[in-house]
Amino acid sequence: MPTYYFETFGCQMNVADSELLASALSSRGYDEALSSNDADLVVVNTCSVRQHAEDRALSHITQIAAHKRQGKTNQTIWVIGCMAERKGETIAAQIPGVNRVIGARNFETFLMELDAYLEPAETTLLSTNQNQGIGKFVPIMRGCNNFCAYCIVPHVRGPEISLPTAAIEESIWSFIESGAKEITLLGQNVNSYRDGDIDFSGLLARLHDIPGLSRIRFTTSHPKDCSEKLVKTIAGLPKVCKHFHLPVQSGSDKILRVMNRKYTRDDYMRVIDAVLRHIPDADITTDAMVGFPGETEADFLDTLSLFNRVRFTTAFMFIYSKRDNTAAAAMDDSVSIEEKKQRLKTLIDTQTAITKQRYQACVGTSLSVLFTARQEEGDKMWMGQDNGCKRVLVSCNEPLAGMILPIRALRSSGMTIVGERE
Repeated sequence: MPTYYFETFGCQMNVADSELLASALSSRGYDEALSSNDADLVVVNTCSVRQHAEDRALSHITQIAAHKRQGKTNQTIWVIGCMAERKGETIAAQIPGVNRVIGARNFETFLMELDAYLEPAETTLLSTNQNQGIGKFVPIMRGCNNFCAYCIVPHVRGPEISLPTAAIEESIWSFIESGAKEITLLGQNVNSYRDGDIDFSGLLARLHDIPGLSRIRFTTSHPKDCSEKLVKTIAGLPKVCKHFHLPVQSGSDKILRVMNRKYTRDDYMRVIDAVLRHIPDADITTDAMVGFPGETEADFLDTLSLFNRVRFTTAFMFIYSKRDNTAAAAMDDSVSIEEKKQRLKTLIDTQTAITKQRYQACVGTSLSVLFTARQEEGDKMWMGQDNGCKRVLVSCNEPLAGMILPIRALRSSGMTIVGERE
């Protein structure tokens, strides 16, 4: 029986794409291998959001191809995803042993034509459904129309397309039948979802009524499209987790304008105020970059002050990375790497202190936690997440996977809450 192995880099959309392809392969008689060395088919799903992501993927592909040349000469290597779209067949030319390069724009067509990429003898067997797991990712959109100055996504994933509501519901039903309890809706900007008369608020309301579905999450929300209507809808739907990931990127109006983010600092704060007005205990998380071309010390201090004002639960913070073919690539990047690193350190230190305070404030309270798995090492505690975004650990010998339980928070390690069953 043929085998496959996936190496997935980048965002949750890539994770979802890998899961879709793995399921399609398993239905055609493939089993999952334990490592790339043992697999007949190796799929590397790549990311282009930053140069570091591309470098890591290329290093892995090079290692896999070298092993193939040394012995497993009949192994097939596919490179898919955003870097595959951006670099195309230059990957195969650069790394001998790569058999196919499939870009992100062609992923849906590729899935429909998958049999043409496989050996006929390998498509005759059936195996069990591979969609195991408590939580599953469900794409509701492809592509992006925003063209932020720093972002490669619209160039490699194409224009924004909303997937049919019926197809989304069908995917969720399939996951529930295989044991899923929580789904995370994915899109570059889920707030702009539209299928006929159904907008994102309407989609959430429809999915909320699916029996057997315990929780709904979503990412990412573009601040310019996070309406009060959407916030009110989420406040009124118990299954929808009270977590808003709202990437701000910068607290400076000047930098936001150059980034083409289409909102101001005050616009962003109005969204934050609306969320906290309707859902006071919501977790709000964000993305922010430092060192964007033209960022002055004053611009950076605007970002720092916004962090101190909003007090995000957590944040993804990073140094600006130049991406070819984006508007920012042609801008004068005059900020030194030393200054970028210092600004990043300051921002991380600030947010780390805030996160610890946010987690510590939960001690002594009751949290509703969905448990997903047991730790593989250490104390082998059960891992779960509350109705926001906070990670929770509980020591318990009973199987808790898929259960939502009230948990008393006993202590916080800074980034994790340790609790006990009430």
